[in-house]
Amino acid sequence: MKALSALLLALLLAACAGVPKPPPGLGENQAIVAPKTVLTIPPPSAAGRSVDLAQSIVAKFHGRSYALDMQIAIAPDRLDLVAMDGFGRRAMTVTWKDGVPSIQKAEWLPPVFRPADILASFVIAYWPDDVVKAAITDPSVQVSTKDGVRRISRGGKNLITVTYGAGEGWNRSAVLTNEAFGYEIAIQSAEN
Repeated sequence: MKALSALLLALLLAACAGVPKPPPGLGENQAIVAPKTVLTIPPPSAAGRSVDLAQSIVAKFHGRSYALDMQIAIAPDRLDLVAMDGFGRRAMTVTWKDGVPSIQKAEWLPPVFRPADILASFVIAYWPDDVVKAAITDPSVQVSTKDGVRRISRGGKNLITVTYGAGEGWNRSAVLTNEAFGYEIAIQSAEN
């Protein structure tokens, strides 16, 4: 869920960071997570278990911060996310069911917000290494988690790192740093 929160902020930051617009032919279930690196969103069942979370996320890009509070629920056949801004306004609702994303977003959100981008950060931060590796279409990309840090790299160069706080699984903090696109997302989550 933290990853999903991370993904939502990643999208917001991507809009600011000049991440390339999705190329023609990019599926609704695919996201560009680094240059020439596409992640295909796996089904909710790939998360490994059902989860119900509350999250607070703060994203930083070029000295600016963006904050959202989220409620996220994952079941084997469905993922639901509701994101609110600091004023209690609903920013976005995402439902991922039967392999199809559905999104409702506030008019004040940038138009580059795509459900797949939101879900990709979620997958990157919290789903098992083998699921993340299988979801990335580039066979030269490596995914490993060791000593509280997940690294997604190519040719020995980190594209994305996720540094985890104390705790296990979904019930811990994480900082997702997208070195390829230049943003950071701090996530605090707790299972309901």
